[in-house]
Amino acid sequence: MRLRGVNQYVTVTPPMGTYRRLLSYLKPHRARLALAILASQGFALSTALVSATLYVIINGLQNKDEVVIDNIPHADFIDIRFPAAYIPFIMVGVFFMRSFFEYISGYQMASVGIRVIRKIREDVYRHLMHLSSDFYAKSRTGDFLSRIMNDVGSIQGALTDVITDLIKQPFIILYNIPMVFIWGGPYAVYAIAIFPIVAVPIVFLGRNLRKTTKKMQERAADITSFIGETLSGIHVVKAFGREEDEIRKFEKINKSVFDFFKNTIRITMIQRPLIEVMGACGAAIAVWFAIKHLPPDRFGAFVISLFVFYEPLKKLSKVNSTIQQSVAAGGRIFEVLDMQPTIRNAAGAAELNEEIKDIAFRGVSFSYVPEKSVLTDLNLRVRHGEVLALVGPSGSGKTTLVNLLLRFYDPERGAVEINGRPLTGYTLASLRSKVGIVSQDTILFNMTVAENIAYGNPEASRESIEAAARAAHAHDFICDLPQGYETRMGERGLKLSGGQRQRVSIARAILKNAPILILDEATSQLDTESERVVQDALENLMHNRTVFVIAHRLSTVQKADRIVVLEAGKIVQEGNHEALIKQGGLYKKLYDLQFNF
Repeated sequence: MRLRGVNQYVTVTPPMGTYRRLLSYLKPHRARLALAILASQGFALSTALVSATLYVIINGLQNKDEVVIDNIPHADFIDIRFPAAYIPFIMVGVFFMRSFFEYISGYQMASVGIRVIRKIREDVYRHLMHLSSDFYAKSRTGDFLSRIMNDVGSIQGALTDVITDLIKQPFIILYNIPMVFIWGGPYAVYAIAIFPIVAVPIVFLGRNLRKTTKKMQERAADITSFIGETLSGIHVVKAFGREEDEIRKFEKINKSVFDFFKNTIRITMIQRPLIEVMGACGAAIAVWFAIKHLPPDRFGAFVISLFVFYEPLKKLSKVNSTIQQSVAAGGRIFEVLDMQPTIRNAAGAAELNEEIKDIAFRGVSFSYVPEKSVLTDLNLRVRHGEVLALVGPSGSGKTTLVNLLLRFYDPERGAVEINGRPLTGYTLASLRSKVGIVSQDTILFNMTVAENIAYGNPEASRESIEAAARAAHAHDFICDLPQGYETRMGERGLKLSGGQRQRVSIARAILKNAPILILDEATSQLDTESERVVQDALENLMHNRTVFVIAHRLSTVQKADRIVVLEAGKIVQEGNHEALIKQGGLYKKLYDLQFNF
């Protein structure tokens, strides 16, 4: 089965296999389950006694002062008598016992359910954190959100209500069958005979429900993804006056979800009345004969025992519906959990602890999609402490090259090496700990300013955080914020201007103090004055580090030790600024476009 939007395959799990995997999450909570099962036994037994309570009430009404139990078929030896004044105490006792055990079993199962949901959400989120960049490049964030929130939430009933009913309802039926025969005698056979027929519509409708639910959940994921995408680009939507167009798109997707949801409700709702009608037919036949032959006390108890008998059947029909829906949701959850990261630690990978002497790209080729190469047979060696600038047209492979250095992706051919050893020879954590990055897309989290700066070094002191902010020329505007360094940034840092976000991102890289530094359009969102002061800070940061500078604005790379010019995934020129200007070619063309117009 292919995960929607992801170019990877996962093993198809049969429906009951999916449900068994969900049930495996119950194992750590065996003690609570055992208590719930014991309480369910008490509930089932007290429920079966409801018909006996009605028998006692009617018998007391007939005999006025006392209850006489002596008309039980095939039990002539039974002759029990007690005052009618005991009847209210019997009623309260039976229903108190029933309510007490129902509370205990319900509370314990609900407690297990919320613990299981918490664990599944944590497992899905943890797994998503470890999946590789290519997974996210081909997927939709809204789909992940839908799986974590909607799908996980929808299986809670399957792991609590279902287990409760599967334990409780069969025992209610089991304990009540003797009561049906005690009160109804041979006429009970007519009511019990209908039982096997009831299972037919449950199975048939359940299969249709599982298919419909899966389609509904997929469309619900489309809604989540569409809303997230539209709201994140709301300024673009408004700028182009496309509000009504986006509304129409949303209404179309929402209607498809509504249609599937309507079918789900129809299938779910039809089961209960169908079972009621079938049960009523069996009960009606039994009552037709019993009404002529049973005394009032046994007749009343017999009718109540029939109602008690068929109520669990209706709940068990709902169990099947819930299981089918949970199987559909669980299948989508396990599709994610079964995905394996393409980038992982190789067997025998070592920690990168030694000093970084050089970085080499040897015959590296890479493509995001087949037959569309981004890098082709690229060879490049970068010495320790060298400032290397990567320039070239958009799509020439500049950002891809540094992504390979971070092992966000692995080359299709060739290798990237540090100190003569392929990157696969080092653990991912130790490799990435040696690299600081200031990205063109400034990503800040909805945390305090201080927490964002210390994101790569959570144990950093306040003094170190403020020093990094000063070096990035961010300290002054941070102090002007309402709570200074304790001001929360808002979603994606939107409380700050683009230039301010960029400087906080630079402060984060400064504080990490990594020996390799990647500046991917690091000053792209700064005005001329801010760019000048931040450039001074970056030059201090670059000292004694290996630096990769990606820039379209050539004014920011003129002081680089070496400039590599990329075009269509190949190195077409290499040298310092003065040499490349004299040489002519693509670099001179790009330079003239920016400065000689």
